[in-house]
Amino acid sequence: MSENFRALVRWLADLHAPLGRWSPLAATALFAGSSFLHFSLLRGLCYLGALVLVILIAGDIAHSFVDTQAYPDRAGHARLTLPMLAIRVLLSAVLAGSYTFLLFVGLGALVPLLLWPVLFVICALVAWRNVDLWYEQGAVFEEELKEIQAAENIPHSPLPQVFDGPDPAKR
Repeated sequence: MSENFRALVRWLADLHAPLGRWSPLAATALFAGSSFLHFSLLRGLCYLGALVLVILIAGDIAHSFVDTQAYPDRAGHARLTLPMLAIRVLLSAVLAGSYTFLLFVGLGALVPLLLWPVLFVICALVAWRNVDLWYEQGAVFEEELKEIQAAENIPHSPLPQVFDGPDPAKR
């Protein structure tokens, strides 16, 4: 890849979509909401806003391919098991279906029928990326929580210990 393309991708990724992980949903909602507007200027502004969000999302996705060290190291995180993979695939499919449906509502007859499978695949990639980011964010939060527990000498126990009174075994 050329250095200019890498610089463009890094610049787009540094802009960060203003809504964070909700950007794909906001973009599809803008596409869908524009179909209900009868005033062409507002419809154009909705399309423009959605396209800007789509470009920022694409820059974020491309950034992971251009700079592989841009995201946290997955070696320290728990391995992806088959049940977890199934849940992530199901979640991604549901998100991709909802993104595609909202795009269909927004764009409707503007997109030929043959392009809808391509749009679904693109929405599936965006949905997979969202689910992946949520998983990474959860793993980072769990690590930070363990660090706080270790710093405050809080014992790690899966269940809270509740003491209602004296120990009945000592009576």
